[in-house]
Amino acid sequence: MDAVRPLLSALARLSPVSRYIVDGPSMEPSYRAGDRLLVNKLAYQRRPPVAGDVVVLRDPERPERLLLKRVEAIADEGERRFYVAGDNAAESRDSRAFGPVARRDIVGKAWIKY
Repeated sequence: MDAVRPLLSALARLSPVSRYIVDGPSMEPSYRAGDRLLVNKLAYQRRPPVAGDVVVLRDPERPERLLLKRVEAIADEGERRFYVAGDNAAESRDSRAFGPVARRDIVGKAWIKY
């Protein structure tokens, strides 16, 4: 089994879909702590995120941590930076705190909640 773990880990990283568990109240009431999501990592290969999309992104201040936020607006015309916000503004650390996020930091689009 130990020999299989690295292979399974590599396959998970290459998969076009990943799993995410919501942590915290920043996206309430749409998403609550403990909700499970499938994230489409290929959603933005051909088009950029648009306002209203819910995305998983790397925290600009702590890149090892992932955040769930809603795209509010495109920060520049080149579609390389985006303003993101939590639905629960009172409980969300988002672009109001850390500014626009780079496209490269967006992991994927929240696809299915289960």
